[in-house]
Amino acid sequence: MEEQRYPVSQADFETIRERGFVYVDKTEYIHRLVSDGVFYFLGRPRRFGKSLLISTIKAYFEGKRNLFKGLAIDMLQPGEWKVRPVLRLDLSADIYNERDSLVNALSSILSRWEKECGIRELKPTLPKRFEDVILAMEESHGSKVVILIDEYDSPLSAAIDKPELFEHYRDQLHGFYSVLKAMESHIQFCMLTGVTKFGKVSVFSGLNNLNDITLDNRYAGICGITETELHECFDPGIARLAEEEDWSIPETYDMLRHSYDGYHFSRKMLDIYNPYSVLNALDRSEIKSYWNSSGIPTLLTKMLRDTDYRLEGLDGSQVSEETLDNLSVYQKNPVSLFFQTGYLTIKAYDRDLKMYTLGYPNREVERGILSNILGLYMPEGEDANTTARKLRECLRKGDPERFVAELKAYLSGIPSKLRAKAGKYENYYHTVFYCILSLIGLDIDVEYNTSEGFIDAVVKTRDYIYVIELKLNGTAEDAMRQIEEKHYASPFATDVRRLYRLGIGFSKATGTVDSSLVE
Repeated sequence: MEEQRYPVSQADFETIRERGFVYVDKTEYIHRLVSDGVFYFLGRPRRFGKSLLISTIKAYFEGKRNLFKGLAIDMLQPGEWKVRPVLRLDLSADIYNERDSLVNALSSILSRWEKECGIRELKPTLPKRFEDVILAMEESHGSKVVILIDEYDSPLSAAIDKPELFEHYRDQLHGFYSVLKAMESHIQFCMLTGVTKFGKVSVFSGLNNLNDITLDNRYAGICGITETELHECFDPGIARLAEEEDWSIPETYDMLRHSYDGYHFSRKMLDIYNPYSVLNALDRSEIKSYWNSSGIPTLLTKMLRDTDYRLEGLDGSQVSEETLDNLSVYQKNPVSLFFQTGYLTIKAYDRDLKMYTLGYPNREVERGILSNILGLYMPEGEDANTTARKLRECLRKGDPERFVAELKAYLSGIPSKLRAKAGKYENYYHTVFYCILSLIGLDIDVEYNTSEGFIDAVVKTRDYIYVIELKLNGTAEDAMRQIEEKHYASPFATDVRRLYRLGIGFSKATGTVDSSLVE
């Protein structure tokens, strides 16, 4: 069987091509970009191939044609390739936690460029120094300059929970990036990438010629792996994975699809696989949660700590394109952040209302985000999936009393500094309970809709049905009374499975289950 090499930790185009790693050809998109325009912005989640795209564009403009042999752009552009000077800036390489962090990072990059250009007399501001570098590069090479900025939003994301520092960075970046507009006649091509787009406090407010292709149908597949590309590039590795796991080839494709597919980045609804997870799964011949294990974005963690949003409303939420496109440091609705960071994706588009329906892309993302969210409230040394397994066994065996006891033990172990959140946000226990139930892996409906109201949770196993109502700073008797008065058990009256009613009261004072009733 043919052995393939996968660039699981490589984002440098030249290294990938020279060392024979598998490369998914995206150069047709690059040809379209350089043919149709000059200034672009692309937003994609972390580890989705943005840096590799930038590296590939850099190699193209540097005229390294030997690296592109056999790729689409080699055939689309058969003549001589004009070499251009390239300035590449990666803002993810530094730590931003102090007022001078961004200035120091930009100054260091400019100093390197100034040395390369032979600039000795430095202007007093970063924007003016940037302008001088562009002019010097153009003069020395006799050609307009290419500017590639990777992860432009790293400083802003790092300061999302510090409004004063955020505004300080925003002002600095706005001044720095305004050079792109001022020097437009000296720039051949410019592309900026990032995870988030801070719309209402945009650093690009003066750059009105910036073409945002984040939701553009034409570029839906510019990062990630399509179904066609999966077959064209990875069949040998998929055959090896099938052999290792003793699956058939169709079963293996189904497992990859359920685990890593399902991303949509435009109304075109082109299916995109997570490239980081696919490469790792094929490299190790094992399907696991790779993307989530690589770390939840700090930006998302910070917003989740400070939001009162009902997480069960995320999957199936409906939003406008303006909501998807804009992220504000001041907003408390995390939907746009979940979308931009890759934890939600487009599931449908209503052309008449111009509204998007969002949902979790796949099993890896859903289980991963819930585990990570639950991890914000975990007792030390406790594993979210271990807790979920314990509770799942209780429900499968028809032991609701034990289920409540395990839940109480878990909540009692949450550190008081984390539990203090419950005093501020009414949805704290709903969030914890929703995450736990979702991780259990049974047939679960949260906020189950009946003719008389919404049941907090309905859990179904092969032999049992559980109707569960929660009361914050209320009693189990109050919860059970609501179940009876609103006839929450009625929709399951004809089901042959045994029905349990669970009323659970949570206490802010104790931080755990205060009372429970089972009928």
